[in-house]
Amino acid sequence: MYILGLTTLGDSAASLIHGGQIVAAAEEERFSRVKHHSGFPFHAIQYCLDEAGIGIADVEHVALYWKPWILRHKAMQAIKSAAISRDMFRARVDRGVDQVSKSYLGMFGYARKIRQHFGPSNFRFHYFEHHLCHAASTFFLSPFESAAVLTMDGTGEDTTTMFSRGKGTDLKTLKRIKLPHSLGQFYSAVTNFIGFDMFAGDEWKLMGLAAYGKPVYKEFFAQKVLSANGNGDFHLNIRVLDHHLAKHYQFPDAIVSELGPARQPDEELEQRHMDIAASAQEVLEDVVLKLLQHLHAATGEKNLCLAGGVAFNSVMNGRIMQESPFEKYFVQPAAGDAGCSLGAAYLVHHKKLGQPRSAVMKHAYYGPGFTSAACESALQAAGLNYETLAEDELISRVANMIAEGAIVGWFHGRMEFGPRALGARSFLADPRRGNMRQLLNEKVKLREWFRPLAPSMLEEASEKIFGFDHRDPFMVTVLSVREDMRASMPAVVHVDGTARPQTVSQTTNPRYWKLIKKFEEVAGIPALLNTSFNIQEPIVCRPEDAIRTFRGAGFDALVLEDHLVLRSSNLNDK
Repeated sequence: MYILGLTTLGDSAASLIHGGQIVAAAEEERFSRVKHHSGFPFHAIQYCLDEAGIGIADVEHVALYWKPWILRHKAMQAIKSAAISRDMFRARVDRGVDQVSKSYLGMFGYARKIRQHFGPSNFRFHYFEHHLCHAASTFFLSPFESAAVLTMDGTGEDTTTMFSRGKGTDLKTLKRIKLPHSLGQFYSAVTNFIGFDMFAGDEWKLMGLAAYGKPVYKEFFAQKVLSANGNGDFHLNIRVLDHHLAKHYQFPDAIVSELGPARQPDEELEQRHMDIAASAQEVLEDVVLKLLQHLHAATGEKNLCLAGGVAFNSVMNGRIMQESPFEKYFVQPAAGDAGCSLGAAYLVHHKKLGQPRSAVMKHAYYGPGFTSAACESALQAAGLNYETLAEDELISRVANMIAEGAIVGWFHGRMEFGPRALGARSFLADPRRGNMRQLLNEKVKLREWFRPLAPSMLEEASEKIFGFDHRDPFMVTVLSVREDMRASMPAVVHVDGTARPQTVSQTTNPRYWKLIKKFEEVAGIPALLNTSFNIQEPIVCRPEDAIRTFRGAGFDALVLEDHLVLRSSNLNDK
C-alpha cells in the first residue's frame, strides 16, 4: 500500500512509503531551485511517484501535515496583541490574512488539485495536526520501542512545543505549549535583531556566530525575554521581543535599551552582536534542558526523540546528549517541516491502518539518484572534458587530490533528505588546512567568514576524535573534540574546540566510507571536510545543477558518479 505525505508551507516536501518503508522523500526546493520553497510540491510528488514506478492511481492514502481549520487561538493572540501595540496587532493580522487566503483555504482543495494535476485516483485524504506529525516523524523512525518525544518549532496551528510519549505504534500527547510562547520564534527574532533574515533560514548563522561571543546578556534574556519555570513550561515576553515585529526588523525600546540598536543587514559584525548571539543560544539551551528534566520525570523513559526546527540546533543537541537525564537520543535528518511529510504518512500507516512498526531511519539517501550513464550524457551535453574511472582508481585519485589541497564537488548516489549534505551532494576538502574554512566560505560558498564547516568521519574513528564512541549519521550534534586532535583538523574544529560530525557507515554509504578511509591512509586523518554542494541556492539535485555550479564557481574538481572533471582540463569553459 502506497501512502503519500505532504508538507506545503515553508520547506514544502513529499514523502512516499510502501509497506512501512520509505520509498522516496525530497524537498520541493531541490527541483524548483528556490530556497525554502513554499507552496504545493508538484515536482517532489512527481519524483516520489517516478521513484516507485507508479502513478497517482496506485496511491491509496494522501496525508497532510496541517489542520487548516484550527485558527481560533491565533486569532485570539492577534486580538490580545492590540492591547500591547498597534504595530504588533497589524503585523499579526497582515500575516494571518495572508496565511488564510493564500495557504490554509487552499488546503481544503488539495485532493482535487492532486487529481487535476496527476490524474484520477481513489485515494483517501487525511489532515493531521502539525506537531503530531513532527512527533511521528521522529519516534516512528527511531530505533526505540518506547521513548519520550519533544517537538519544538516556531509554531504549528497553535502549538509551539509538545511533550509526548511513544510506545509501539502509540503516541500520547502529554503537554502543549502554545503561542505566543515559542522557542523557535524567540530564536528567529534574535536572528533578525542581529541583521540576518529568518525567512532565508539564517538561524544557522546565529548559532555559528554564537561560538565567537560570550553570554554577557544572558541574565537579561533569561529574566526579561525567555524564562523557564519548574513546571515544564516557559514564557516568551513579546513586549520585549516579538517575532512578528522582528520580521519587519522592528524592535521595542525595552530590548534596544538593553542590547543597543539592532544591527542593519549591511553593517559590520561587532563583538556586541556575537555576545548577543552567544547569550540567546545559551538561554535557549538552558530552557530546553529544563523542559527535558520535566519530560523525563513525567515519562520515566531513558530514550529521547526530538523534532521540529529547533531540533536542528546542533549545539543545543550536544548539551542535551551530555547533560540531560536521557541515555539515548534520536533526531532524524529532516527534523524541520519537510520531515512532517514523513510523519503524516506514518500516522496513516500506524494510526489509521493499524500496521506494526518496521522502519528505522539509518540514512538520509531518499532523494533522486542518477546513473553513471545519465551523468556522462550531462557532461557531454555541457561540452566538458572528463575521465571515466573504476571505483578504486577514482577514490585514490580524489583522496590524493584533496590531500594536495583540492576542493572537490562530490555527487554520488541518491540525494539526501533534509538540509544537511551527507556525502551524496557535498563539497569535500582537507580538514588539516587551517585556511580551508576561509577559502571555502569566502571564495567558493560566497558566505560569511564565521560559518562553521563539518567533518565527515569514519564512524569507527569517533573515539579517536571525541574520546568516546559516538554515532551521528545525520550531523545533528556538536561535541567537544579531544584536545590532542584539534590542531590536526583545524578547518572543521570550531573556535570553541567543538565540531559537528557526520559519522559515516560502511554499510549505508560504502563509496563515501572508502574515500574517507583512503584519505586516512594518505593523510593520517580519518575525516574529510564536508559542506553542502551549493552556492547561494538549494543543494544541487541533478547532474546539470552540479555542472552549472562547477562552471560558476572556483573549486578544483567535480565527481559525477564514475566521472572526474578537472578544472585544469576545462580552463576555457566559462
